[in-house]
Amino acid sequence: MHCPICKSNNFKSYRGRANARCCGCGSFERSRLLWLVLETLKISQISLPFFHFAPEIGIAQRLAESLGDRYRPFDFDPDIYIKGGINAERFDLCNDTQKVKKGSVGALCHVHVLEHVRCNAAFVLQELNELLAAGGYHIFSVPFFSQQYRENLSEQLSVADRLEQFGHEDHVRSFGTEDFSLMFEPAFKGLERISLRDLIDSSVFQEANIPSRALAKNSSHGIMVWRKCS
Repeated sequence: MHCPICKSNNFKSYRGRANARCCGCGSFERSRLLWLVLETLKISQISLPFFHFAPEIGIAQRLAESLGDRYRPFDFDPDIYIKGGINAERFDLCNDTQKVKKGSVGALCHVHVLEHVRCNAAFVLQELNELLAAGGYHIFSVPFFSQQYRENLSEQLSVADRLEQFGHEDHVRSFGTEDFSLMFEPAFKGLERISLRDLIDSSVFQEANIPSRALAKNSSHGIMVWRKCS
């Protein structure tokens, strides 16, 4: 095994998952999968900006090196990235997408971010897709905690209720394994979905210790890849 992000061969178990965490960069399975996707798509060669929301530190550092000023890391609370040497900008997905010129972005990436956003998630996805230039990529992942979509944006919902309904104390929604396509794929009109199985050879997944469940449809461990056609 080796880590595709930092090339380390040393791994350790984490919460019962054998060899889940890379000892070199601290990455977990989902981050290693994300990096494989970015490498395969040759994101480092894009000429337009790469928007990365709530970036993973190890990946952000590599992308900043390869993309330079084209790399745009964003977060609702950018100060948390200072220690990692990442100069992130503040971005509110509920309000700030309208400030970006449509068709001006080469690629977008966000992993387990939408479950925190306190506005219409489908509308956010649609607005993000409008920012992409033709040929641009939308790369993202969401957690699936229930069969049907659930949402509660109330500030009054208790921590216990959030844990029960959404699986995490900071989440405001749970994506459904059975109705995700019905609810959210209309936001991707004009884009084509790329299968991870077609994108990356299965042997590469094994070398990076990425579990087969990451390739299942609507998996919290997986990464979705969409390409804008026009």
